[in-house]
Amino acid sequence: MPGALLRKTIAQMVMPRIEGARLSEPAYRAEAARLIAGGIGGFILFGRDVESTPAYLAELQSLAEVPLLISSDVERGLGQQLAGGTRFPSQRAVAQAVNRRRKKDLDLLNRMLDAVRIESRAAGIHIVFSPVMDVNNNPDNPIICTRAFGEDRETVEWFGSRYIRRLQKARPDGTLDLFACAKHFPGHGDTDQDSHSVLPVIRADKGRLNRVELPPFREAVKDGVGTIMVAHLLVPALDPTKPVTFSKKVVTALLREGMEFNGLIVSDALDMGALANEYSQQDIAVRAVAAGMDILLHPVDARVTIEAVARAVEAGTLTEQHIRESAGRIMAAKKRLGLRSGKTAKPAVDYEKHRMIAEDLGRKAVKLLRGSKKKLPLDPVGTMACVVMDDDSRGEGEPFMHAMIGNFGSVSATAITPESAGAGALDHIAVDRASSLVIAVFSRISASKGRSGISPALQSAARNLLKGARKAGKPSAVISFDSPYILDQFKDADLLIAGYDRMNAIQRAAADLLAGMGT
Repeated sequence: MPGALLRKTIAQMVMPRIEGARLSEPAYRAEAARLIAGGIGGFILFGRDVESTPAYLAELQSLAEVPLLISSDVERGLGQQLAGGTRFPSQRAVAQAVNRRRKKDLDLLNRMLDAVRIESRAAGIHIVFSPVMDVNNNPDNPIICTRAFGEDRETVEWFGSRYIRRLQKARPDGTLDLFACAKHFPGHGDTDQDSHSVLPVIRADKGRLNRVELPPFREAVKDGVGTIMVAHLLVPALDPTKPVTFSKKVVTALLREGMEFNGLIVSDALDMGALANEYSQQDIAVRAVAAGMDILLHPVDARVTIEAVARAVEAGTLTEQHIRESAGRIMAAKKRLGLRSGKTAKPAVDYEKHRMIAEDLGRKAVKLLRGSKKKLPLDPVGTMACVVMDDDSRGEGEPFMHAMIGNFGSVSATAITPESAGAGALDHIAVDRASSLVIAVFSRISASKGRSGISPALQSAARNLLKGARKAGKPSAVISFDSPYILDQFKDADLLIAGYDRMNAIQRAAADLLAGMGT
């Protein structure tokens, strides 16, 4: 294969980041155009809005000799990435909201997934990196947590199957609007480390992996999932010598051959600390391709990545046949998505209808985990002490506080952060004179944060407040709008409530529950 053709073929395997917010900049679009001229296979999109993004992506598509695959992280709907799109609850919140034995709930789930599919394709996206198929069996997991459907394999398999089948619902001509993506193979649930920063180790033995972590991915393959994302993990039971991303034993022998997966194998972002802290970007690219990766996602530099793989082929480290096979799978995927036909799907989008679906799911997600509903509503007589603990110092909790004031009238509101939770920060909160105490906790599950709980300062502050309420004989409630495991630290509260997500509808639903108007 001539050098130029080789590099263009390899470029089909590379999917760099594209910043939607910068697509209006001529210089930025010109740089994207240069990558497209070099044969880049597609982009992973981050940010912008539903009004302008489709036109900018269509402009980039018009420059491509081979249609581009556009992917995006939309685990919680298009609104997670694009302003104006619908933001749906986290996977854990959806699993809590949907009663599998109720037809109305199943219909609600299908309508949500239809909305994600319609909105994503209308925006110009072809691969959604969803669903998360990890079994979150470690409560200290700092990066999966509520992104997973739950703690048990059966729940993950059931919901994952429905996500995959509905997101990949076929058109009348047999093509698909979207590919779903099962991630993070072979399972990122049982770790207390974040692969954005370090290389986590999964220490389960092979028997446990075959009982818990791997079955959801086997089911995803049976469901025909279009793509599977490989995690940056060290799993000694599968390969004790190298990260999964670099392991032919895991990627090719186990996933491609053992599970008979014939779709696209995608790396997790190649700029993540799990790999980037130890290896050069050239080494990362070559090792990932050698392991069996079809798509190299989010490299530091796409050109450097392409050149590194090309030189490895020219040196005999990688074979041309290997490259052709991956490129062939990518071309087949583009055809299956209707991209090679020249037809562009432009579905009508009813965003207001979709937002109502999100509201319905959000209201149903809130759960009372501890305490009796007989203690609800909280005493509306007198002034309630309501404390918002914002672990990320981002001004969270406004919808909750507005709803609390609307429901209870007299509310003494206080917001504290890890920085403001020092000595004396809570002295003004007179729990003994309040009608009741409510603590609302916000702690994001986000890349490189390193924990899913709350800071020691906020933990201490919450415990002191609860101690004061108990001493004064005043009812107390703690709500976590993110990780439900945070509630395990506050079992002396009268009521423990999990929201599983911080979306506005869930905040309002939690306030309604406290007022005796919830489910």
